[in-house]
Amino acid sequence: MGMAASQARYLSLAARKTNVEYEGQQINQARTALGNQTATLWNQQLALSVPTCPNITDYTTVQYRFNDGYNDYVISSLQSTNYTDPQTGIQYNKQVTYYYNQDIFKGVQFKNSNPQIQWIEPYWTETTNLIGKEDSLIYVDATNGYKMIDKDGNTVAATEAEVVAPDSDDYKHYLQANGIDVNSTSITLNKYSYTDASGKEHVVFMEEPAEAPTDGQKYATQTLIDSKHYMAGNSIVEQYDPSNPEQSVAVEQLRHDFPGEKISSAKDDEIFVFKKNDQVYYVTKEELDACIASGADANKSDQFQISSGIDYQMALNQYYTGTISEHVENTEYAIMDDSSGSGRYANIKLESMSETFELSSEEVSNESAYNDAMNQYYYNVTCYEKTLADINAKTSIIQEQDRTLELRLKQLETEQSALKTEMDAVKSIIKDNVDKTFKTFS
Repeated sequence: MGMAASQARYLSLAARKTNVEYEGQQINQARTALGNQTATLWNQQLALSVPTCPNITDYTTVQYRFNDGYNDYVISSLQSTNYTDPQTGIQYNKQVTYYYNQDIFKGVQFKNSNPQIQWIEPYWTETTNLIGKEDSLIYVDATNGYKMIDKDGNTVAATEAEVVAPDSDDYKHYLQANGIDVNSTSITLNKYSYTDASGKEHVVFMEEPAEAPTDGQKYATQTLIDSKHYMAGNSIVEQYDPSNPEQSVAVEQLRHDFPGEKISSAKDDEIFVFKKNDQVYYVTKEELDACIASGADANKSDQFQISSGIDYQMALNQYYTGTISEHVENTEYAIMDDSSGSGRYANIKLESMSETFELSSEEVSNESAYNDAMNQYYYNVTCYEKTLADINAKTSIIQEQDRTLELRLKQLETEQSALKTEMDAVKSIIKDNVDKTFKTFS
């Protein structure tokens, strides 16, 4: 090999050796960074707090009760104090918070989203009787003319016959019910009213025949079945009766409990009552009419029901009364003593009561708080285990990366050794060439 070629080969090997050394330095720096990451993960693991399972005793307290013969009282908290009543001079050693449940009569407001309020006009039914028979309503004899009798043949006290005017609604109702032209005025219609044995009022419309009826002749009458009224679903809505003790007490309570609602300002004749599912509800005429008007709005759509106007109505305020158990809580000063020496209080005298009552005590565990603590514990354990798993996974990845870099470093080390050997050989050749060329006399 010539001197120039040897020199070029040596420079090439030196450059390659320098690159190998540089790559090795880069690998060492990368491994140092991985080591720092591993140290951070270990520090993070050391900083983790191992979850501790809650103890049921931490959620168990001593609860005191006492009874005054009417209510059962439960003491929810107590604090030590040193208070002296300036008026009585009595010194109290505790401030207690206690509660009890009390049944009270009060009103309740219920917004019915589907009230189905209707206004019902009077309707009629046709009854066919046999004149002169015991089951007939109209009885005729030659001397006394028409009489009202019941099914048992007893005479019913009825008003005198009243001729119905042809232009009246009653007249037209009768014609329509019997299929007669509503414009006809050719018949004479008599109107009678009477009260049956149950106290219900009836109105009977009877067409006066051209000839006097005889016994056994069929005779048709029109009976007024109902008067104008509201309907709430299938329930008949009746007007509030102030003389009814139950209704008057309920309305008075509702007016007291709901001072800002229409029920409080409505007059007696503007309040109505209906019963549904054994519950008596009170409503106002204004809100009943508003419901009917809202259902009659043709521009109002209902995406859930496609039916009559009663399905498009606004919510109706309905009210009812009842006995409701109410939670009552008080805080006041008390005298509590431990007469038994057991460490638990035996008696209590409240500032508001003149008598001293015996205390009963029991250990009560707050199951809800304990369950919440256990749920939090399970959650903390899950988070702890997940954090450990994440740290282990990251550590495993770092270790795998480090092994790869270490393997590459060994390869570079082998290559570095080979380059050094070859460079020594080339260097020896160059020395021989120099000696042969420049050391002529040696």
